[in-house]
Amino acid sequence: MVDQTRTGEPGFVRDATAADASAIAQIQGACWRHDYSWPEEVFAALEDADAELAWTRAVIAPPGPGFRLLVATSGSQVVGFAALTPSQDSDATGETAEIAVWEVYPSDRGHGHASRLLAALADHARSVGARELTIWIAPGDDARQHILRTAGFGPDGAHREIALDDGTDSEATGSATMRQIRLATAL
Repeated sequence: MVDQTRTGEPGFVRDATAADASAIAQIQGACWRHDYSWPEEVFAALEDADAELAWTRAVIAPPGPGFRLLVATSGSQVVGFAALTPSQDSDATGETAEIAVWEVYPSDRGHGHASRLLAALADHARSVGARELTIWIAPGDDARQHILRTAGFGPDGAHREIALDDGTDSEATGSATMRQIRLATAL
């Protein structure tokens, strides 16, 4: 595939390697700062957690069977990433895969990278026997919801609140939370 709107360089999706961990961590930080209005302490704590090391570990020693980490590229540059894992939701069947993370640099959005990542995740999920694919997202994430709805995803009624640990004593400082809804599609 060629990304004619940006550079004319090929845009591909491939399996991540340990050499991609730094780019993945940078993309994650840039996307989260761009997309979410979390307290600065949360972002600082996430950076302190050594995301690059965590992503290196995810490539070298995946956290479990069915886990797959992919990157989207524009030419030789990594511009996005996504991870697939078996769903850990209490109502999931053994045939439910979950998109654990799906990010593209804000400046590289709108060039097909997110759609290519999504298609590759769906293909992999099918190849490991999944019949359903889910993802948790913020209810106000209209751009992501548009791509997902176009691909056949829809809300299944599930929602959750996740705590964002800023590394401080939450009783003393309060804690930030993020509401999410689950979207699902049959494969």
